[in-house]
Amino acid sequence: MTRDVPLLFIPGPTEVRPEILRVLSEPVISHRGPRIEAITRRIFEDLGALYRTRQECFVACSSATGLMEAAVRNLSRKKVLSTVCGAFSERQYQTALKCGRPATRLGVPAGQPIDLAEVERELATGAYDLVTAVHSETSTGVLNPIAELGELVRRHDDVLLAVDCVSSLAGAPFETDLWGVDLAFAGTQKCLALPPGLTVFTVSARAMERSAAIEGRGHYFDFQLYRKMAAKGQCPATTNISLLRALGVQLDHILRKEGLEERWNRHAALAERVRGHLSERFSLFPDAGFMTPSESVFRTDGRISPTALVDELLKRGKRIGAGYGELKETTFRIGHLGDLTMRDIDGLLTDLDATLAEMGIS
Repeated sequence: MTRDVPLLFIPGPTEVRPEILRVLSEPVISHRGPRIEAITRRIFEDLGALYRTRQECFVACSSATGLMEAAVRNLSRKKVLSTVCGAFSERQYQTALKCGRPATRLGVPAGQPIDLAEVERELATGAYDLVTAVHSETSTGVLNPIAELGELVRRHDDVLLAVDCVSSLAGAPFETDLWGVDLAFAGTQKCLALPPGLTVFTVSARAMERSAAIEGRGHYFDFQLYRKMAAKGQCPATTNISLLRALGVQLDHILRKEGLEERWNRHAALAERVRGHLSERFSLFPDAGFMTPSESVFRTDGRISPTALVDELLKRGKRIGAGYGELKETTFRIGHLGDLTMRDIDGLLTDLDATLAEMGIS
């Protein structure tokens, strides 16, 4: 079959395997009944392995932004401390405000990880009951130290930790239980290499207890409703059956065919290949030691237009990303996540070299 769309090397959504596309084309089955319940129960079990947790796991028919709202509505009755290091952690802060919760924005300059000393100082005030963070900040390429953040949060009995791991889950180590994460969530369109439309998440016993005591947590993202339906092997409301079945197939592939740690290692190898190839021409945007393995973000230093680079590379059938938000005209982003292979990356780099040469950069 002739491909009439570019290969995706953006930080999500990413390429989807032909096997998954075939699953998506299968006839739709009922959202209730023994067949879908068996699939769903297996997914819940596999999500536990993916998240490295014994906590309860769920699937929401939503973008991950929905779980940002769920975190605030289910888990905060006092005040939210939002650690902000880019556009998506900023969204967590704004979501708290729009949900009517008092919140403090604890920000750092773009490209830097969250400031743990500042977090410790804020938590010492006793004003907060929820900390929000992003593990892999897709707008800047920063990978935050969630293990160390979790250790700080655990020193305060009444404080919960909610983490967006949208662009790291299945692409970088994420240890929910070991790190003390109470809520973790990720959309399926990045390292999981599925189409957008579902969010997988896990909730600790402490967080479930908090949720049960909070009024006004809404309906669609009510954690108590998810728990009730999960006991029946179901998701609330009518979920996307095709995507749910594809999720089951992909989790099996990740955990039993490729292997989770092998997948982490592949993401790291792809990142090293891209950075090693381009770092003499472009400097990396994030601080050294805090770079996500799912994407590489490069500074242009005024030498090239990121949008022009994206447009020129599209002529060769490949799509990378310009910078995000305020970084749109000063950075470009290459996604090396999901099921992409070293062969895919080498093909991209060959075309990228030719494109850059045509634009006067060798």
